[in-house]
Amino acid sequence: MIFILGIDALDYELVEKLSLKNLKQIEYSKIVVPIHKELEYPSSPEVWASFLTGESISKSFENSSIFINIILKVLGFFNINTYSGVGKKVKNLVKKLGFNAPIKFGSLNQKTFLDITNSKKINVPYYSFDHKTFDISYLFGKGELSLEQTVKEIKLIYESRKKQIFSEVDNIREEDIVFAFMHTADVLQHCAYLRVSEIELHYIDLNSYVSSLKRKLADSFGEVIFIIVSDHGFDLDKGTHSMKGFYSSNNHLIPKPEKITDFYGILLKIIQDRSKKYV
Repeated sequence: MIFILGIDALDYELVEKLSLKNLKQIEYSKIVVPIHKELEYPSSPEVWASFLTGESISKSFENSSIFINIILKVLGFFNINTYSGVGKKVKNLVKKLGFNAPIKFGSLNQKTFLDITNSKKINVPYYSFDHKTFDISYLFGKGELSLEQTVKEIKLIYESRKKQIFSEVDNIREEDIVFAFMHTADVLQHCAYLRVSEIELHYIDLNSYVSSLKRKLADSFGEVIFIIVSDHGFDLDKGTHSMKGFYSSNNHLIPKPEKITDFYGILLKIIQDRSKKYV
């Protein structure tokens, strides 16, 4: 079995700085990820879509407001950039009028490696993601939650997510791939990037959690290929995404991935080789 833990915004430099061996594993490295043309840094919907499909796919978050989505589609139809100029002014005006709402991943409408394998999805973007972190981020942005309240809510979601993944491990049967996703590191860094010690404690806890999760998987299933993937890191000085993703594995992957799109072929090849082995 291949177990993939997606940790949004897990930063290579911070993992190295804190020497978190369970997050680094046997093989680890930065990886090239798509850069959003307008934002000029990696955007989660685009990167996770590319990871899942093996192709660079242009995707953006969808707003939960139907009205805003219509406005954005009209602007997109006329190729108007919504990140600057007139397009940005129109989008901000609509939000100011009260039509704003939390964002979501939306739909992918393209087959992924999860669709063509025997797989299990645990809170995965474009499949089963519950968007709770986006709800908290939205309330923080509106000023309805203080930073202290936001951090507390993020921690509650994180603890709930850890329990959820542990519980779902007990429901694994014959799956070739299990993909579990955690988004709390990203939203914590966006909201509290000036509180470096708070973020470091989160990374340290993630390191401990991964150790416990790997032990549970080994006890239940024996040999498991455990891969950690991140869509981008985080620049705590600038308060924005860094330009490279991150991965680690408890096995040497062949070939060694250089781009996040490489995982599609690597994962399918592992499954194919194992199927031949047991024929």
